[in-house]
Amino acid sequence: MSKRSGYRKLELLHDASLWQQHCQARSGLSIYLSDKDKRADAALSRYRDYLGHEFERVFIDCRDSLHADAIAALCGTVTAGGLLSILLPEKPNAMSQRMEYFALKHWSNTVADLSPETSTESLPAGNKLKLTSEQSDILELVNETVSGAKSEPTTHIITAERGRGKSTLLGQALAHAKNKSSVIVTAPRKANAKVLLQQAPQAKFVAWDKLLEQPDAPDKQLIIDEAAGLPLWATERLCQKFTPWLLATTVAGYEGCGRGFAVHFTDWAKKNLAGVAIHQLTQPMRWPVNDPLEQWLTETFLLDEKRPLASSTEAITGTFIKHASELEESLLQQCFQLLLNAHYQSSPNDLNLLLTEPLHKVAYSLEQGRVTAVAWLMAEGPIDAPLKHDIKQGRRRPKGNLLPQAIGYFLQQEWAFDLSWLRVARIAVPADKRRRKYASALLAEISTWAGDNHFQVLGTSFAWSSELDAFWQNNNYAPWRISSRIDSVSARPAAIYAYPLSTNNSQQFQRLSAWGQQQLQWLSKDIAALASTENLSEIRALIIDAYTRHIIPFDAAHFALAQWLYWQHPDHTLTSLICKPDITLKQLGQVWGGLSQRQANEKLCKDIRALR
Repeated sequence: MSKRSGYRKLELLHDASLWQQHCQARSGLSIYLSDKDKRADAALSRYRDYLGHEFERVFIDCRDSLHADAIAALCGTVTAGGLLSILLPEKPNAMSQRMEYFALKHWSNTVADLSPETSTESLPAGNKLKLTSEQSDILELVNETVSGAKSEPTTHIITAERGRGKSTLLGQALAHAKNKSSVIVTAPRKANAKVLLQQAPQAKFVAWDKLLEQPDAPDKQLIIDEAAGLPLWATERLCQKFTPWLLATTVAGYEGCGRGFAVHFTDWAKKNLAGVAIHQLTQPMRWPVNDPLEQWLTETFLLDEKRPLASSTEAITGTFIKHASELEESLLQQCFQLLLNAHYQSSPNDLNLLLTEPLHKVAYSLEQGRVTAVAWLMAEGPIDAPLKHDIKQGRRRPKGNLLPQAIGYFLQQEWAFDLSWLRVARIAVPADKRRRKYASALLAEISTWAGDNHFQVLGTSFAWSSELDAFWQNNNYAPWRISSRIDSVSARPAAIYAYPLSTNNSQQFQRLSAWGQQQLQWLSKDIAALASTENLSEIRALIIDAYTRHIIPFDAAHFALAQWLYWQHPDHTLTSLICKPDITLKQLGQVWGGLSQRQANEKLCKDIRALR
């Protein structure tokens, strides 16, 4: 393949007709994503399919709405001298204006036409590839693990920004391994490991979910490419089933906060694995150093989490609640970096939402211009009458309004649709400020502000843990619903906690608080906790009715069914099964002679209807 050199370029367009002309003239070494144009290669939601590929031109149609995750991901597929072309929304917003502002900053002169001395070369089809000095040094270290030079196994964690050659390094390490048959490769998708597999074509790739189903095999070495794209619990489980050798991940740039993953996983690895070595690649391979397109992406979407943060120009102290578009750049950077690091599933689209959604706010506390706590707030509800009926019946689940929809649908509490909610979607404090009541102080200020602005309920939703339960309950938030389904990403149940600000629905609030507390007891103490649930009959009757009419799923009705059978049919054979918090439809199907989950659900509904 021929060499490609030069800085990469950016094209931001508002004119749809001009955009069409550019797209029609594109070459075969390009990719075009659009939700509106049938001639496009794929819809925007399919951007992950192209991670690990390389293109000279990338065209992204964002005329309806900006897709920040797709932009950040596909920017990394543009090779040296290439072009990223984006059709912006017809009506400008804070995010599109931000994109244009930083484009002017990085292409203000003739930098887009400069061709630096440094050139990059597209990945050759063969296995021979000149590695950077960084890659060569790390390759020497990682191959000691499988050559027997080291007395104990070492897990190598390799982090880098996009285009630094992580996958190439993994492929070269595997190509140099003496016993390739003992190595298994996995990734979120096989396409993510394309470069790795090009370097080591004899590699054995197995999808990660299939690997989880296999028996433990500590004699097998494991390589995980783009590890941040896997659920954290799955990565940990894979490292227990096999001997982890190499894990690589992008630290920023698209879905999932890679640096957050690296922090969480590295902490876990140091506690649970025999040896851990951490490496970082910094030198780009697909484009020259100081590439303006990479700089534009990093600044526009605030992806550089290691960048030193400046204090606010106003060195003030206090607590403030504003829309993100109103914040000066230094404050926006401080707030977003904290929010990004607080949640390993963060993505560039979070910044887009904060800047463009009018019902989202940022609450933050300052000490001499430095952010000491930050929260992402979302206004939710009320929901209009025609829509709320469809939601309660399970016919609609529109985007947004998470709390009123969850309480109204899963718990069948129609009054929840009529309230004004303020959701604390995320809250974070700097590492050196934790366990010093900064978050609690911010929540107290949010409560006061919410009351002054006529919100009726404060709420939050999170992956449940005993530590988070203690934090929220210490701040007067009570559990209202704990899902019986384990989330595939966090490996924990989703929880909703609420703090009523109004006395108008006090009876309903008290019932749901009692419901949530008893459910927590049931989940931890099993059947014994059901002895305290006799007074919850009103809520459970609504839930059981919705379940038997196929409105809500089994996991949403499980706690109600357990209560009802415990009180109404204590000696029935169903009772001993359903009262177990961890029983699943799959297990019920096995008890009932090998029924499928669907068949088990139908049989359970029929049996409950007969008993009622």
